[in-house]
Amino acid sequence: MSNWYTIDNIDEIDSPALLIYPDRVKENIRILRTFVPDVTRLRPHVKTNKCVEVCQLMMEAGISKFKCATIAEAEMLAANGAKDVLLAYQPTGPKVQRLAQLSIRFPNTKFSCLVDNEQVATQLSIEASKNKIVLHAWIDLNVGMNRTGISPTSAMKLFEFCQTLPSINITGLHAYDGHLRDADLELRTKRCDDGFIFVEELAAKIKTSFNKTLPIVAGGTPTFPIHAKRARVECSPGTFIFWDRGYADLLKEQPFLFAALVVSRVVSKP
Repeated sequence: MSNWYTIDNIDEIDSPALLIYPDRVKENIRILRTFVPDVTRLRPHVKTNKCVEVCQLMMEAGISKFKCATIAEAEMLAANGAKDVLLAYQPTGPKVQRLAQLSIRFPNTKFSCLVDNEQVATQLSIEASKNKIVLHAWIDLNVGMNRTGISPTSAMKLFEFCQTLPSINITGLHAYDGHLRDADLELRTKRCDDGFIFVEELAAKIKTSFNKTLPIVAGGTPTFPIHAKRARVECSPGTFIFWDRGYADLLKEQPFLFAALVVSRVVSKP
């Protein structure tokens, strides 16, 4: 019996090449849904696959919300029918205009981006007003990774400021905790909960002050099983789709399958 990765026509495939195994991709999507059966709470990150066919498999499984890392990925998703696309950083410079133009070109897709300061929020509103549209944004919260985002304890002021801008709509709260990679799930859970409590406090404060319940996008692959248990949170893992040897060794509680391999050849062995 052949191993799952055996390639019958290997002599016909040039190298190096990335090989994707569709049946295993489909199985990973099925496993994902065992963690979060409600597909409206799934917002996979497509930076791992960047592939039209793979994104279509997720859409066929009922997933309609996505995160992406670049304007090009956002365009790829919209061109293939994605209903809701979150650009997982705040655009600056020409990218503000490019995001606005995408919103105009693909009116059937709801685009949004992140924002963590008043300057970018103002730029987004100015560009949106110029194009007679509304741009949607999620407040990016720093929950310990210290790469982007505003402290949850300071974010209320930013939310209030955005309410004064004419063409920007704060759609939700975003909290990425990619720094949490403890092999011990109990420890990872405690650290995740310790950071997330500040997100919940901010959401409650906004609800009390503005009578507005904001959705929350949280986590990546390591904290996916933890946030999956929070009823109000949209989960956005990405690596699950092809899986990863490092994560397979680290995250024993996640039974995803390897679904992509790189083919290479030895060309000389003196």
